[in-house]
Amino acid sequence: MVAKIIKAAEEKQALNIKALDISKNTDLADYLIICSGESTPQLRAIENEIDKTLRSNKIRGFRWQGVPDSGWLVLDLGSIIVHIMGEAERDYYNLEELWGQGAVVYHY
Repeated sequence: MVAKIIKAAEEKQALNIKALDISKNTDLADYLIICSGESTPQLRAIENEIDKTLRSNKIRGFRWQGVPDSGWLVLDLGSIIVHIMGEAERDYYNLEELWGQGAVVYHY
């Protein structure tokens, strides 16, 4: 599913997509995916494409938090957490450093 989520983000030209395997560091999730968008419409498009991918793969029970206007959306799939962020929010919160002990499994 990580690969499918990454592909969906790529479809909408998400920037600096990174997937981290955090399974050895926390029970919170197995994977953390972080990507950026340059504008509110792009953040919305990335969110919609990922949502469409999940539904077409019959993935249910996931939750979105945040709205594109806030610059930060979070998708909780249980074993996968996805952060879609504006560039300024991503620079400020620097999740890669916070979760830096996780093994990078994808970076584009």
